[in-house]
Amino acid sequence: MLTLIVGGGLSAIALLAGLLVSVNNAVQYAVGGLRPEEFRTNELVGIPLTIAGAVGLLYLWPPVQRAIARVIPLRPGSPVMYLTVVLGLLLISQQVGAQVQPGPPLTFGDLLAQDVPLLILCFVGVGIFVRRSPRTATERLGLAFPHQKRWWPVAVLGIGVFIAVAFAIEAVANVVSPSQQKQVSDVTTVLFSHFNNPAAIIFLGVLAAVVEETLFRGALLPRFGIVISSILFAALHTQYAVSFATLEVFTLGLGLGWLRVRAASVVPGMVTHAGYDIAVGFLSLIAK
Repeated sequence: MLTLIVGGGLSAIALLAGLLVSVNNAVQYAVGGLRPEEFRTNELVGIPLTIAGAVGLLYLWPPVQRAIARVIPLRPGSPVMYLTVVLGLLLISQQVGAQVQPGPPLTFGDLLAQDVPLLILCFVGVGIFVRRSPRTATERLGLAFPHQKRWWPVAVLGIGVFIAVAFAIEAVANVVSPSQQKQVSDVTTVLFSHFNNPAAIIFLGVLAAVVEETLFRGALLPRFGIVISSILFAALHTQYAVSFATLEVFTLGLGLGWLRVRAASVVPGMVTHAGYDIAVGFLSLIAK
C-alpha cells in the first residue's frame, strides 16, 4: 500500500506541477512576457511532466495494467512494477525537458552516493529476503558467468564495435549539429574533470559498468525488454539532454541488451561496458 501511495503521489505531483508550468508559461507568452525560444524551452519541461504524471495515474487502473502486460511482461498488480513504471516515466520526462548545460564536476563521493543506492535498489526490487534468497536474487539479476565461453571474446570484440559506433555517431553529430556537440563535449569534460588519471578512469569505468548493467540489463530488461530498458538507460544520462550523445547511449544500450539476452548473463556486458568507458577515457586522456 505504501509503495502504491508513493507511486500515485509522485504521479499526481508530476501532473499538477506539469500543468502549472505549462499554463503559467502559456499565460506569460500570451502577454508578451516570454520570447518564443523561452516558451518552447519551458513547454519542453511542463508538457512531458504532465504526460508522465497522467500516464502514471492511468497505470493504477487494473485493466490498463492487464492490457500493457500483454505487450510488456510486467506483472499486473505488482506495486514494485508500478513504482518502477512511475519512476521510469519521470526519468524520461526529465530527459526530454533537460538542457545541455555545465554542472559541478563529479567527485568519487558523488559517484558512490549515486551508484551504491542504485545497486542496493536492484536487489530490493527483485525481492531479496522477501520473495527470493540471495542466491536466486543474484541469478535473477543475471550476475552469473555465462555457460558458454564464447561470450568472453564476443564481449571483448564488443568494445571495439562500440567505439566504432560511437565515433560514427559523433562524426554525424559534428556535421549535423556542431554547436550542440561542442556543448556536450564541454559539459562532459567539466563533469568528469576529476577523473583525469588512469586509476580514476578505471574506477569510473568499472563502477558504471557494474551498477548500470545490474540495473538496466539485470533488473529491468527481463521485464521491460531491450528497447524500453535502453530508453531508460539513455534517459539516466540527463547531462546529454536530447542530443546525438543520447542516441549514442541508446544504441550502446541496445547492443548491451542483445548481449545480455544471448549470453543469459550481465557479466559479459559488464566487460564490454567497462572496457568501452575505460578506452574512451584513455583516448581522451591521450588527446589532452
